[in-house]
Amino acid sequence: MTGIRKRVTIGFLSIVVLLFFSGLVSLFELNNMSEDIESILNSSRQSIELSESMLDAIRANDRAVVNYAVLRDSTYADSCRLSFEAFSAKIEQARRETSASAAPLFDSLETFASELNGVVERLRASRTIENLLMLDSMSGGALSFDGRRWYYQNYLPVYNSTSNSVMRVMSLAQSTLSPRAERLSHNAYRSVTPVFISLLVMIAILLMFYYFIVIYTVNPIIAMNRSLGDWLRYKLPFNVKTECQDEMRELKEKIENLVNVNKTQK
Repeated sequence: MTGIRKRVTIGFLSIVVLLFFSGLVSLFELNNMSEDIESILNSSRQSIELSESMLDAIRANDRAVVNYAVLRDSTYADSCRLSFEAFSAKIEQARRETSASAAPLFDSLETFASELNGVVERLRASRTIENLLMLDSMSGGALSFDGRRWYYQNYLPVYNSTSNSVMRVMSLAQSTLSPRAERLSHNAYRSVTPVFISLLVMIAILLMFYYFIVIYTVNPIIAMNRSLGDWLRYKLPFNVKTECQDEMRELKEKIENLVNVNKTQK
Protein backbone atom coordinates (compact mmCIF):
# COMPACT_ATOMS: atom_id res chain seq x y z
CA MET A 1 0.00 0.00 0.00
CA THR A 2 1.51 3.30 -1.07
CA GLY A 3 1.90 6.41 1.08
CA ILE A 4 -1.18 8.52 0.35
CA ARG A 5 -3.53 5.56 0.20
CA LYS A 6 -2.07 4.20 3.44
CA ARG A 7 -2.50 7.49 5.30
CA VAL A 8 -6.07 7.98 4.06
CA THR A 9 -7.00 4.38 4.88
CA ILE A 10 -5.51 4.57 8.38
CA GLY A 11 -7.25 7.88 9.02
CA PHE A 12 -10.69 6.67 8.01
CA LEU A 13 -10.25 3.36 9.82
CA SER A 14 -9.33 5.31 12.95
CA ILE A 15 -12.59 7.25 12.69
CA VAL A 16 -14.56 4.03 12.17
CA VAL A 17 -12.92 2.32 15.15
CA LEU A 18 -13.46 5.39 17.33
CA LEU A 19 -17.13 5.56 16.38
CA PHE A 20 -17.55 1.83 16.96
CA PHE A 21 -16.08 1.79 20.47
CA SER A 22 -17.75 5.04 21.52
CA GLY A 23 -21.05 3.59 20.32
CA LEU A 24 -20.45 0.42 22.35
CA VAL A 25 -19.68 2.43 25.49
CA SER A 26 -22.75 4.60 24.98
CA LEU A 27 -24.98 1.56 24.44
CA PHE A 28 -23.56 -0.04 27.59
CA GLU A 29 -24.22 3.08 29.67
CA LEU A 30 -27.68 3.53 28.16
CA ASN A 31 -28.51 -0.08 29.00
CA ASN A 32 -27.40 0.47 32.60
CA MET A 33 -29.44 3.67 32.75
CA SER A 34 -32.49 1.84 31.39
CA GLU A 35 -32.12 -0.81 34.09
CA ASP A 36 -31.80 1.90 36.77
CA ILE A 37 -34.93 3.64 35.46
CA GLU A 38 -36.84 0.36 35.49
CA SER A 39 -35.62 -0.38 39.01
CA ILE A 40 -36.63 3.08 40.27
CA LEU A 41 -40.06 2.84 38.67
CA ASN A 42 -40.61 -0.65 40.10
CA SER A 43 -39.51 0.46 43.57
CA SER A 44 -41.74 3.53 43.44
CA ARG A 45 -44.71 1.52 42.21
CA GLN A 46 -44.10 -1.16 44.83
CA SER A 47 -43.79 1.31 47.70
CA ILE A 48 -46.97 3.10 46.63
CA GLU A 49 -48.88 -0.17 46.36
CA LEU A 50 -47.68 -1.36 49.77
CA SER A 51 -48.53 1.97 51.40
CA GLU A 52 -51.98 2.01 49.80
CA SER A 53 -52.60 -1.57 50.90
CA MET A 54 -51.65 -0.69 54.51
CA LEU A 55 -53.93 2.35 54.44
CA ASP A 56 -56.78 0.28 52.96
CA ALA A 57 -56.29 -2.36 55.65
CA ILE A 58 -56.33 0.13 58.54
CA ARG A 59 -59.37 1.88 57.05
CA ALA A 60 -61.15 -1.46 56.81
CA ASN A 61 -60.37 -2.00 60.48
CA ASP A 62 -61.73 1.47 61.25
CA ARG A 63 -65.00 0.72 59.42
CA ALA A 64 -65.38 -2.54 61.31
CA VAL A 65 -64.78 -0.79 64.64
CA VAL A 66 -67.31 1.93 63.79
CA ASN A 67 -69.96 -0.67 62.99
CA TYR A 68 -69.12 -2.67 66.09
CA ALA A 69 -68.69 0.09 68.68
CA VAL A 70 -70.65 3.06 67.37
CA LEU A 71 -73.46 1.34 65.45
CA ARG A 72 -73.58 -1.53 67.98
CA ASP A 73 -73.55 -4.29 65.37
CA SER A 74 -72.04 -7.30 67.15
CA THR A 75 -71.62 -9.20 63.88
CA TYR A 76 -68.59 -7.00 63.17
CA ALA A 77 -66.68 -8.34 66.18
CA ASP A 78 -64.81 -10.87 64.06
CA SER A 79 -64.35 -8.31 61.30
CA CYS A 80 -62.38 -6.16 63.71
CA ARG A 81 -60.00 -9.04 64.36
CA LEU A 82 -59.70 -10.14 60.72
CA SER A 83 -59.14 -6.63 59.41
CA PHE A 84 -56.40 -6.04 61.95
CA GLU A 85 -54.73 -9.34 61.00
CA ALA A 86 -54.78 -8.20 57.37
CA PHE A 87 -53.24 -4.89 58.43
CA SER A 88 -50.48 -6.68 60.38
CA ALA A 89 -49.76 -8.90 57.37
CA LYS A 90 -49.37 -5.82 55.15
CA ILE A 91 -46.94 -4.30 57.66
CA GLU A 92 -44.81 -7.45 57.63
CA GLN A 93 -44.84 -7.56 53.83
CA ALA A 94 -43.81 -3.92 53.61
CA ARG A 95 -41.01 -4.49 56.14
CA ARG A 96 -39.61 -7.38 54.09
CA GLU A 97 -39.70 -5.43 50.84
CA THR A 98 -38.30 -2.15 52.20
CA SER A 99 -34.69 -1.30 52.94
CA ALA A 100 -33.26 -1.86 56.41
CA SER A 101 -33.02 1.90 56.95
CA ALA A 102 -36.80 1.97 57.47
CA ALA A 103 -36.68 -0.54 60.38
CA PRO A 104 -37.13 2.11 63.15
CA LEU A 105 -40.25 3.44 61.41
CA PHE A 106 -41.70 -0.04 61.09
CA ASP A 107 -40.96 -0.68 64.76
CA SER A 108 -42.87 2.48 65.65
CA LEU A 109 -45.70 1.48 63.30
CA GLU A 110 -45.99 -1.96 64.87
CA THR A 111 -46.08 -0.37 68.33
CA PHE A 112 -48.98 1.90 67.35
CA ALA A 113 -50.72 -1.00 65.61
CA SER A 114 -50.43 -3.19 68.72
CA GLU A 115 -51.82 -0.39 70.85
CA LEU A 116 -54.68 0.09 68.39
CA ASN A 117 -55.48 -3.60 68.45
CA GLY A 118 -55.27 -3.65 72.24
CA VAL A 119 -57.92 -0.91 72.51
CA VAL A 120 -60.35 -2.90 70.35
CA GLU A 121 -59.54 -6.26 71.93
CA ARG A 122 -60.18 -4.94 75.43
CA LEU A 123 -63.59 -3.81 74.26
CA ARG A 124 -64.32 -7.14 72.59
CA ALA A 125 -63.03 -9.17 75.56
CA SER A 126 -65.26 -7.38 78.04
CA ARG A 127 -68.28 -7.86 75.74
CA THR A 128 -69.30 -4.38 76.84
CA ILE A 129 -71.62 -3.76 73.98
CA GLU A 130 -73.54 -7.01 74.25
CA ASN A 131 -73.90 -6.75 78.02
CA LEU A 132 -74.94 -3.11 78.00
CA LEU A 133 -77.36 -3.65 75.16
CA MET A 134 -78.97 -6.47 77.11
CA LEU A 135 -79.16 -4.30 80.23
CA ASP A 136 -80.50 -1.45 78.14
CA SER A 137 -83.34 -3.58 76.79
CA MET A 138 -84.15 -5.02 80.22
CA SER A 139 -84.14 -1.70 82.07
CA GLY A 140 -86.09 0.20 79.51
CA GLY A 141 -83.20 2.29 78.35
CA ALA A 142 -81.78 3.17 81.74
CA LEU A 143 -78.30 2.10 80.73
CA SER A 144 -76.61 2.65 77.40
CA PHE A 145 -73.08 2.27 76.02
CA ASP A 146 -71.76 5.48 74.52
CA GLY A 147 -69.93 3.98 71.54
CA ARG A 148 -69.35 7.37 69.93
CA ARG A 149 -67.62 8.67 73.00
CA TRP A 150 -65.49 5.52 73.27
CA TYR A 151 -64.56 5.84 69.59
CA TYR A 152 -63.42 9.45 69.84
CA GLN A 153 -61.69 9.16 73.20
CA ASN A 154 -60.14 5.71 73.08
CA TYR A 155 -59.87 4.51 69.52
CA LEU A 156 -59.49 7.56 67.25
CA PRO A 157 -56.29 9.02 68.82
CA VAL A 158 -54.46 5.71 68.42
CA TYR A 159 -55.90 5.26 64.93
CA ASN A 160 -54.62 8.69 63.88
CA SER A 161 -51.16 7.93 65.30
CA THR A 162 -51.06 4.63 63.39
CA SER A 163 -52.19 6.30 60.15
CA ASN A 164 -49.54 8.99 60.55
CA SER A 165 -46.93 6.29 61.09
CA VAL A 166 -48.01 4.63 57.84
CA MET A 167 -47.62 7.96 56.05
CA ARG A 168 -44.11 8.37 57.50
CA VAL A 169 -43.18 4.95 56.15
CA MET A 170 -44.52 5.98 52.76
CA SER A 171 -42.55 9.24 52.85
CA LEU A 172 -39.34 7.42 53.73
CA ALA A 173 -39.86 4.93 50.90
CA GLN A 174 -40.24 7.83 48.46
CA SER A 175 -37.27 9.74 49.88
CA THR A 176 -34.97 6.74 49.34
CA LEU A 177 -35.60 7.11 45.61
CA SER A 178 -33.88 10.51 45.49
CA PRO A 179 -30.27 9.20 45.71
CA ARG A 180 -31.07 6.65 43.03
CA ALA A 181 -32.52 9.38 40.82
CA GLU A 182 -29.35 11.45 41.31
CA ARG A 183 -27.24 8.43 40.37
CA LEU A 184 -29.40 8.03 37.28
CA SER A 185 -28.64 11.64 36.35
CA HIS A 186 -24.89 10.94 36.65
CA ASN A 187 -25.31 7.84 34.49
CA ALA A 188 -26.99 9.95 31.84
CA TYR A 189 -23.96 12.23 31.73
CA ARG A 190 -21.69 9.19 31.59
CA SER A 191 -23.59 7.77 28.64
CA VAL A 192 -23.29 11.06 26.73
CA THR A 193 -19.64 11.73 27.60
CA PRO A 194 -18.10 9.09 25.26
CA VAL A 195 -20.11 10.44 22.35
CA PHE A 196 -19.03 13.99 23.16
CA ILE A 197 -15.37 12.99 23.46
CA SER A 198 -15.60 11.01 20.23
CA LEU A 199 -17.10 14.02 18.51
CA LEU A 200 -14.22 16.25 19.63
CA VAL A 201 -11.64 13.67 18.58
CA MET A 202 -13.31 13.22 15.20
CA ILE A 203 -13.32 16.97 14.63
CA ALA A 204 -9.60 17.05 15.44
CA ILE A 205 -8.90 14.12 13.11
CA LEU A 206 -10.92 15.69 10.30
CA LEU A 207 -9.06 18.99 10.69
CA MET A 208 -5.79 17.08 10.51
CA PHE A 209 -7.05 15.27 7.44
CA TYR A 210 -7.97 18.56 5.83
CA TYR A 211 -4.54 20.00 6.61
CA PHE A 212 -2.55 17.02 5.30
CA ILE A 213 -4.71 16.53 2.21
CA VAL A 214 -4.42 20.20 1.32
CA ILE A 215 -0.67 20.32 1.98
CA TYR A 216 0.39 17.01 0.44
CA THR A 217 -2.29 16.42 -2.21
CA VAL A 218 -4.35 19.44 -3.20
CA ASN A 219 -1.57 22.07 -3.30
CA PRO A 220 0.87 19.87 -5.30
CA ILE A 221 -1.87 19.01 -7.83
CA ILE A 222 -2.81 22.68 -8.20
CA ALA A 223 0.87 23.69 -8.58
CA MET A 224 1.59 20.94 -11.14
CA ASN A 225 -1.58 21.77 -13.06
CA ARG A 226 -0.66 25.50 -13.17
CA SER A 227 2.96 24.83 -14.16
CA LEU A 228 1.99 22.30 -16.81
CA GLY A 229 -0.55 24.74 -18.26
CA ASP A 230 2.10 27.46 -18.42
CA TRP A 231 4.46 25.10 -20.21
CA LEU A 232 1.82 24.08 -22.75
CA ARG A 233 0.62 27.62 -23.46
CA TYR A 234 3.69 29.76 -23.02
CA LYS A 235 6.53 27.24 -23.10
CA LEU A 236 7.58 28.30 -19.63
CA PRO A 237 9.79 25.85 -17.71
CA PHE A 238 7.90 23.19 -15.71
CA ASN A 239 8.84 24.12 -12.19
CA VAL A 240 6.83 23.03 -9.16
CA LYS A 241 8.10 24.61 -5.95
CA THR A 242 5.50 23.01 -3.68
CA GLU A 243 6.81 20.19 -1.52
CA CYS A 244 5.71 16.83 -2.92
CA GLN A 245 5.87 13.45 -1.27
CA ASP A 246 5.09 9.86 -2.16
CA GLU A 247 2.83 9.57 -5.23
CA MET A 248 2.80 13.34 -5.76
CA ARG A 249 6.61 13.36 -6.03
CA GLU A 250 6.51 10.45 -8.47
CA LEU A 251 3.87 12.21 -10.56
CA LYS A 252 5.94 15.39 -10.58
CA GLU A 253 9.04 13.51 -11.67
CA LYS A 254 7.16 11.73 -14.47
CA ILE A 255 5.75 15.01 -15.77
CA GLU A 256 9.24 16.53 -15.69
CA ASN A 257 10.55 13.54 -17.66
CA LEU A 258 7.82 13.94 -20.27
CA VAL A 259 8.58 17.63 -20.56
CA ASN A 260 12.32 16.94 -20.96
CA VAL A 261 11.66 14.20 -23.53
CA ASN A 262 9.48 16.57 -25.51
CA LYS A 263 12.21 19.26 -25.45
CA THR A 264 14.81 16.74 -26.61
CA GLN A 265 12.72 15.55 -29.54
CA LYS A 266 12.23 19.10 -30.71
